Order: sequence, then C-alpha cells, then structure tokens
Amino acid sequence: MLEKFLISIGLKQPSSIEQYIDESTTTVRPSSENRFASEEYAGDLRIHQPKDEVEIKVLKNFSEIHNLGDAIKEEFIVAMDIRDIEDQIERRRILDFVTGMAFISNAKLRSINRDGVFLILPSNSSLPSDERERLQELGLYKINV
Repeated sequence: MLEKFLISIGLKQPSSIEQYIDESTTTVRPSSENRFASEEYAGDLRIHQPKDEVEIKVLKNFSEIHNLGDAIKEEFIVAMDIRDIEDQIERRRILDFVTGMAFISNAKLRSINRDGVFLILPSNSSLPSDERERLQELGLYKINV
C-alpha cells in the first residue's frame, strides 16, 4: 500500500510497469449529455431551471462565500442570509464581495430583510409571487424593509 502511494506521487519508481497499468475500461460521457434529465433528484444533484425557485444560502462567515458564487454564476435567484454573523466588519466584507459578484454577473442585489437577508436576482428576472410567499413563511422575506 505504501509502495503504491509513493509510486503514485512520484517518489519511487515501480519495479515493473505492467503491474500498475489499469486495463479496465471506463465510459466517458460528453459534457453536453444530461444523464439526469428525467430524474428530479440524482444523488445530491437537483435538476431544475434556474428561475424555478430561490436558492437559500446561509453564511456563517466569509470563508463560506464560495457556496454563493456558483449559484450566482449559474443565474439562480439566490437569497443570502447573513443574520448569524455578528461581526459588522465581516458582514460588510461579505456584502462588498457579493455586490461585486452581482455587478460582474449583471445581477441585482436587494435587501429583503433588515436583519441581513439579501436577494440576488439575475438580469431580466423577477421574484415569483409563490417564491415570495415561501420566503415569507421561512421568515426570510419581510415586506416592511
């Protein structure tokens, strides 16, 4: 086991190359093929259109901001909840970063709850009324912002 590890990272040369050649074949699918098109869920991957529902991202600190970037890049409507972050400097840092991401993606950033919930809307999209109601039920959306 240790010998295979040392060989795999290049610290040792194998005594015989033939024993390390993997002869099993694998299937490679083209990236344009959608294997999960007929399934609603496939493992942790959920297939839906970006404008179907709001992606809710709860951030605890700045290091979790990478979770937000992919959703914004894929043009999902995103609700960012930073209410659990008490440090005002870190909140400002997150807001500055997200504002930049929204600007680059041509998205809009709106405050939907004074306590620290923001909505990131891709260009040419709006929040459907049923999603607004769902966010209100979850306590994320407050009308009197």
